[in-house]
Amino acid sequence: MKLIFLFFLALAALGLAATVGQSSTNSAPDGECFVCHTDIADTADIKFTGMPKEYAPGKTYNITLTVKSRLKSMSDVKGGFSATASAGELIVTDQKNTQKSNSFLTHTIEGAKNRTWKFAWKSPKEKIPAEISVMAVASNGDFSPSGDAITAEIATIKPSK
Repeated sequence: MKLIFLFFLALAALGLAATVGQSSTNSAPDGECFVCHTDIADTADIKFTGMPKEYAPGKTYNITLTVKSRLKSMSDVKGGFSATASAGELIVTDQKNTQKSNSFLTHTIEGAKNRTWKFAWKSPKEKIPAEISVMAVASNGDFSPSGDAITAEIATIKPSK
């Protein structure tokens, strides 16, 4: 009986360890990278390509998000991100590397092997200012939440006049 109990205890611990290890590469479903990644090793910056300064209502813009950091990864896990839009809609254009999770656009397990991701933003039909908020991680690749570089950026986009 004691042996069976120890077997199930070990199995539960293994399952918990697998879940914790996967959570760092699976996605950032709540946009709060600082909850897990607390021991920050270096700085990182977010660069947007294709982000308009002004938008035409109802138009779709293709955006590339890149996380820049001097921090090198020791594995194929390089980073992750989570993004939301205050107006309009974030659209998955690269299903291999990005996904929707609740109201967030985030990386997939495969997407954690990158520090660059592509997606689209469909601007709102009404002429209101919009914000795209991004939190991102440049991972050191050690499969733990410590020693990574974390950054956040809010891009404000105004409607064209």
